[in-house]
Amino acid sequence: MPPTSKGQHESFSHACALEYVKLSVQSMGKSTILIIEDNSDTRRFLEAMLCKEFEIIAAENAVIGIEYARTKSPDLILLDIMLPILSGYDACSLLKKDEKTKRIPIIFLSAKNTVPNITQGLTQGADDYMGKPFDYKELVARIHARLRKYDEGSPPITQIGELKIDHQNREVFYAGKKANLTLTEFDLLRYLSGNAGSIISREDILREVWKDQSKKSNDRTIDVHIRALRRKIPGLIKHLISVYGVGYKYEKN
Repeated sequence: MPPTSKGQHESFSHACALEYVKLSVQSMGKSTILIIEDNSDTRRFLEAMLCKEFEIIAAENAVIGIEYARTKSPDLILLDIMLPILSGYDACSLLKKDEKTKRIPIIFLSAKNTVPNITQGLTQGADDYMGKPFDYKELVARIHARLRKYDEGSPPITQIGELKIDHQNREVFYAGKKANLTLTEFDLLRYLSGNAGSIISREDILREVWKDQSKKSNDRTIDVHIRALRRKIPGLIKHLISVYGVGYKYEKN
């Protein structure tokens, strides 16, 4: 159940309706969020809370949601897991394999918030995972973290040995071969390789990559993404070094 009352829903819905009336005038420059959620109360709550800051597209199942993702090109997707017809896990996997949608950040919002559930969600390619009930301010902070752009002063391309990172196009090559990474995998590799030779603590990784100041994200989140990087780019196995009890290091040699 969503974290609000029926009366609050009606108030939020009214406010959101007023906001939609002004969309034609004010929508330029707003990021678009696609909400894929079958629970109508939760879906309306998310629409009402987010509509003043973002343009909202909503779908009640994954089949419709995938079609919206392909045709409307949202900037980010909020995805439930327990959906009819097609599960959120399967939807995430399909979206990340589709050339049109694979670069759209995905945040899972689900009551299934055990470590195995989180691990499975991140393994499917999701960029973040939040359990229900969730804190609205934290959700918005995570959305902004996923939508953030790199500073204009960042170099367009960096190369460390056989690793080449194209920051502008968010592409990674290793030994001349392009790797298909999620946005979070890209951010993680960029951060670790950008501090090559230094041991980076888990706290620093969560803060800089996930923008998590409170360390609410599970440490397993980092491990899942490291494993994904090693799997997708086998050459990184010798570079992405685990430092027991501390964190990780990108070893140049």
